[in-house]
Amino acid sequence: MSPSQCLIPYVDPATASPDVAAALNRMPMKRHIFLLLSHAPGLFPPIMSTYGAFFQSKTRTIPLLDWQLIVLRIASTLKCAYEWDVNAPVARVHGMSAEVMEQVAVCQEISPGDDQTVFSERQRRILKLVDEQLQTYANEPATVKSLLEYLSYAELVEAIYVIGLYVMIARLVKSVGIDLDGEIPGLDNMIRAGVN
Repeated sequence: MSPSQCLIPYVDPATASPDVAAALNRMPMKRHIFLLLSHAPGLFPPIMSTYGAFFQSKTRTIPLLDWQLIVLRIASTLKCAYEWDVNAPVARVHGMSAEVMEQVAVCQEISPGDDQTVFSERQRRILKLVDEQLQTYANEPATVKSLLEYLSYAELVEAIYVIGLYVMIARLVKSVGIDLDGEIPGLDNMIRAGVN
């Protein structure tokens, strides 16, 4: 067995507080990231509630593939292989093409109106929002106004929520390290059943 890549131990669900254990048990898949996040027992249940809300179309306004486009762009830009490995199957199972995923991974600069890419105009504008956020922690007013031609106010705000949450996860992973989760038997079916 190889040594752990993580600089801190994972929380053991068997010895975690009842609130933390309950939050861990609600997740459709067992992942190392949850065992890291749960080191903050007071914050973990509400963070997992927010995280879990992204998995359900009844609580998430932004379309699933827009959510995953944002997450994969964050993972590729911040070079967070773990975050990519966890989210790429969700995007793939729900219909994101291999070509789009490849182009997201390249992190090429995106220009709205450039129809020479595999991205739709909506995707290009979302990626521009993400790229600006990752570079400057803000957006140009023109970027936001342009995106509002495609997204509702709720979708725009959720997109920024997604950026904040998944950047935080990438920073945690890159700060303390993490081990890959390994193969999860039946993962595609779990994704189909647990993420909509």
